[in-house]
Amino acid sequence: MSNSRDGAAAFEDNTNRYIDRLNQQSLEVVSLIPTLPLPLELRTELAQTWRITRQKLAYFRRELDRSDGELLDELRILHAALLPRVMQYQVRLGEMMIADNCTDDSYLKRWNAIWQNFGMEC
Repeated sequence: MSNSRDGAAAFEDNTNRYIDRLNQQSLEVVSLIPTLPLPLELRTELAQTWRITRQKLAYFRRELDRSDGELLDELRILHAALLPRVMQYQVRLGEMMIADNCTDDSYLKRWNAIWQNFGMEC
């Protein structure tokens, strides 16, 4: 028989795995950005955006690991409501920059390969 604490622990594990996966995917993006034939201003903006995104993921993970009780519940709710939408926007923005500025579609294919399983839950 499962209790609500077991369900909460499972949700926390899923949240941690999701954040870890996003962090790994964003690390791949950081490696891809210098290779993109984008104008310098766009490449710089994209790199800065993903550097900040990675910092936020690390901060969120640390706060999740340090929290308990009501704060942990609030962080889980925040994650479920906000983090996927913010990441979806970041992914879409990068996709548009690449599609609009790179004539070689191999860059867009590499971007899409990184984010292939983005919508799937852990």
